[in-house]
Amino acid sequence: MTSATSNTELSAQSRIASIGKLNYLDFFGLAEPPFRNASDIAKLFLNGPLTEAQAQFDTALDSREGGILVVNGAPGSGKTTLANRIADRRSETNRVAKINRTQLSEDEFLQTLLQTFGLQSAGLTPAQSLNRFSDFLHKQEKAGKGAILVLDEAQNLKPGVLELLPSLLRPHDEIRPGFFIILIGQDGFEQSLVMHGSRQLKEMILFQIYLSKLGTTDTAAYIRYQLTAAGLKRRIPFSDGAMLRIHQLTGGSMRLINTLCDFVLFNASMGQIHHITPDLVQTTFNALQWDPSRDTAVEAAAAKPSANGSIPTLILEFREDSAFQLDQETVTIGRATDNDICIRDLRISRYHAKLTTSRKGISIEDLGSTNGVYVNKERVKVRLLQDGDLIGIDEHRIRFENRHPA
Repeated sequence: MTSATSNTELSAQSRIASIGKLNYLDFFGLAEPPFRNASDIAKLFLNGPLTEAQAQFDTALDSREGGILVVNGAPGSGKTTLANRIADRRSETNRVAKINRTQLSEDEFLQTLLQTFGLQSAGLTPAQSLNRFSDFLHKQEKAGKGAILVLDEAQNLKPGVLELLPSLLRPHDEIRPGFFIILIGQDGFEQSLVMHGSRQLKEMILFQIYLSKLGTTDTAAYIRYQLTAAGLKRRIPFSDGAMLRIHQLTGGSMRLINTLCDFVLFNASMGQIHHITPDLVQTTFNALQWDPSRDTAVEAAAAKPSANGSIPTLILEFREDSAFQLDQETVTIGRATDNDICIRDLRISRYHAKLTTSRKGISIEDLGSTNGVYVNKERVKVRLLQDGDLIGIDEHRIRFENRHPA
């Protein structure tokens, strides 16, 4: 039975427009945050379509034939989390590498490929890079092991890079057994493969799957599963009506469900509210200033380059200026391995900082860290970033780039 939320409670919630440190855990009896977008792959929610997709992956990988596996789908449908789970479950018998920086030239891609697999890349020509990678795969094969390359945001791959993939899989006109490339693409990626993929590339595709967003029933099941997996022992705090409202507002995108539920739980704890109603969900949604006419606008925009071809990027100066594209709604930074950017340093808090994309731009927020977040040497709680800003996470420096070509 759904109870009404009082005007006092709603007023209290409406004053909260941004989340701080995830301090609702004790209030709801949770062992860990249940709605992180960097999902724990050991606790992946599997509905019918995701279970079927996992089975197809397993069948292909068990064959050891080598080839390309393609997963398409809407933003927030669980593509990346599923692919990471599939790959990481096989890390004992395979070298696994993941690349999410996909707007690269052919030379940049080959350099990144070698570096991601831990191979020396400096000073190599493209032909030498291909030979070095072929030698690596040959050594893996001799050792009875394989390799898996996960390419996220594959819809951004340039045609020249797509044409390189057959050379990686078939260096000497023979397909390399035990080497798989998993391509993760947003809506429309299948058309890109048709338009830009060569005959050789298409011949190497073992299968393609498409993942949709969650339906009403699966949205409720997902919320219950995430709370239980996070250690909830008591009654689910969300009413049935609240979970229905969450589905209506997010369109069933797991990414948006995570973000909205995270804020709702925080707001409920601040108002000492144990029973979450549709009104509280709506109030929180309104405070987030999402456009209800297009429930996935934020993530849809983040999934592809802007009209002028620019994607905001973090330059990780502490990692030899490697680039991390801000092509998702939220990015977390911290010591824990489930952060989007993991920094293995005891001076870094487990969940240190979060970057959030909104209509106003990209902001960085301190998640209650011990040693603080700095922008241009000034300690900040929340700051809207500008092109060229220098972010400090303890001694680790990150440069924010958001250039708009003329």
